[in-house]
Amino acid sequence: MEAPQTAPPSPAAAPAPRPVTQMTLGCVVIPLLVVVMAVAAYSLVRANATSRLTIPPGVVAQVRSAPSPDAPLLARFGEGTELRITGRTADWRWLEVSLWDNRRGWILRPLDILVWQLEAPETTPQPMDPPPVIEARAMEYVDIPATTFTMGSPPGLGEADESPPHPVSVSAFRIGRFEVTVGQYWACVEAGECTPPISSEAAGEAHYINDPAFTNHPVVNITWTQANRYCLWQGGRLPTEAEWELAASWDSTRNAKLRWPWGNQADAGAANVGPTSQGRPVEGGSFPQDRSPAGVMDMGGNVSEWVFDWYKVDYYRVADSTDPLGPSYRRGEGTGRVVRGGSYADPLEAARTTNRHHQEAGYGTATIGFRCALGVK
Repeated sequence: MEAPQTAPPSPAAAPAPRPVTQMTLGCVVIPLLVVVMAVAAYSLVRANATSRLTIPPGVVAQVRSAPSPDAPLLARFGEGTELRITGRTADWRWLEVSLWDNRRGWILRPLDILVWQLEAPETTPQPMDPPPVIEARAMEYVDIPATTFTMGSPPGLGEADESPPHPVSVSAFRIGRFEVTVGQYWACVEAGECTPPISSEAAGEAHYINDPAFTNHPVVNITWTQANRYCLWQGGRLPTEAEWELAASWDSTRNAKLRWPWGNQADAGAANVGPTSQGRPVEGGSFPQDRSPAGVMDMGGNVSEWVFDWYKVDYYRVADSTDPLGPSYRRGEGTGRVVRGGSYADPLEAARTTNRHHQEAGYGTATIGFRCALGVK
């Protein structure tokens, strides 16, 4: 029997050539390019590092006298404010920034701003005299019972938009004893529920909003929308025009309507308005005679105040007789929001309890603030 034939062995395959070019590209050139690009990008970032810091959206920069969250507060700044950086701690956690009057303070570096984006020398904190600590005033409300009163001015008195006088029934409510303060409003900004005032300046004070010295002064440079948002955050609302006039003018012990919060004589009480004006906003309650019969302060002067209603020059001719909310915002009905009370920049006539004026809801100025109201269940 023949042995099975076997195929002759195949010649060994030649080894594949080493991909020298591909290996060189993959192991040397590409990594080298990545390193070069990274170094170039870092160098570009460092070359463009800035010594100025713009406060990011949603952040409130609290400037303190030392790099510690417990150090006294020197200033507050809202989003969009640009600050000049003058130094930093070794760990870059705190940045030293320049303030007004050649002062400096410390802020925590916002986490979304990376250290290599900034140019700041390491700085040793210098001791300084601590600023006075100002205790922020808490919100305080006055109870106003349900009342029927005459809204508007008697014939022959006041402006055309204050006529005709008409009876109005107002349900019980509560109203802020003082105007909302700078410190109270910053609490809402820090909570992320409010936006910063549209300007920091007031009556020559360039840092009225930023400086804690004005913590208990009325907040200004607030639009109607911002004021309304704050009151909602407080669980309340802006007072209606009828509520504001009732709280400012009605003397329940005599069942009488007053022309000024302090009485019927224009010069019977001093207020931050007209001839007794200080020319700037002052701390709430600084003029004790500017007090309504209900005990509400500064309704004649200090700053004017946003109220809830849309404005209409002849609204009193068609106003509801019970808890009026003002005209609606339809063509030919409401235009702008009502502003009540006088301010430090106004003549005494503006302090009358029936005086009305108005501004666009998006308008903010250093003479207008607000107070809040609460319904009573």
